[in-house]
Amino acid sequence: MEGGVSGDTISGVVLGMGAPNRTADGRAVQCAIVIGDDHGLCRIYADFDGAMNRMSVWDRVACDVHTHNQDNRIESWKLDAVTVTGKVDSSQEKRGLLDACSMDAGNEDPIKHLDKERRSIALVKLDTTGIGYGMGVREYEDSPDWVTTQCETPQQPYIHWRSRSGSEHKNQLCAHEAYEWLRKNPSNTSQLFSNLRIEDIDYTKWLLIGNTKAHRNVWVVVHVHRLKKTTQQSTLASCSMSDGRPSGWPYLPREAINARRVASTGQQLLFTT
Repeated sequence: MEGGVSGDTISGVVLGMGAPNRTADGRAVQCAIVIGDDHGLCRIYADFDGAMNRMSVWDRVACDVHTHNQDNRIESWKLDAVTVTGKVDSSQEKRGLLDACSMDAGNEDPIKHLDKERRSIALVKLDTTGIGYGMGVREYEDSPDWVTTQCETPQQPYIHWRSRSGSEHKNQLCAHEAYEWLRKNPSNTSQLFSNLRIEDIDYTKWLLIGNTKAHRNVWVVVHVHRLKKTTQQSTLASCSMSDGRPSGWPYLPREAINARRVASTGQQLLFTT
C-alpha cells in the first residue's frame, strides 16, 4: 500500500467496468463501479495489468482500497487487492439491485442534479423511449503494448438518451464490454448496439454514468444494463444488501463519505487521546 496509508475494505457488487485508458506516463489503467454494502456507489481504479483483471460485472467482491491524491472525487478509491466472493446470477436479484440504485432526481435532469451536488456516479433508469446510439471515428495511435485502450481504438461509441425532465444527452460509451467487441470484431462494429439491446423495447435499460477526472462536467456511460421486462415486482429480498444499509444508500451524504475517507487514512487518530 502506498505511503503507509491504512486504507479500507469495500465489499459489494461490481456494476460496471470501464474500458482501459492510457495515462500521460503510458500506463494502462481501468476503473470499476462497485455498489458497496456500506459505502454505496464507489469508483475503484488501478493499473489494468493487476487486480482489475480479476473483476467482472455482477461479481461479489471484497476490495482493499485507499484514497489517493491523483483522484479527489469523493467516490474514488485506488485498488490494492480484490477477492471475488461470489456472483449475482438471478435476474430478479439484478433487477432489484438496479432499481434500488436508480437515482431519483424528481423533475430535475439527473446530470444537472449530479453536477450541482458535486457527485460523480449515478445509475439512471430509462423510459422505453428516448434512447439511441451513434459511432464516431477518431484519430488514434497504435498501442505501445499488449493492451488496447480507448484512445487506441478508431471507433468511439455514443449513447443518446433523454431524461424524464426532457433534457437530451449524448455521452461516450466507455464500457469494457463495448470496447472488447470493437477490438475483436472490427468489421462488424454495428452489431455492438444490438448486443446492448438499445432498440429492443422488450428490455428495460439502466445507464451507469460517471464523470471524468479531468473534466468534472463531462459524463460517460460506464455500462448499459438491460434486462428482459417482467411483470414480477422487483425485490431485494434475496440480496445481501437488503438489510442494515446506511442512511441514504446508495447515494450516501457527502459528510458520511468524507468521514469514511478520513477514517481510511488514520487521521481520526489525531482527534483521540
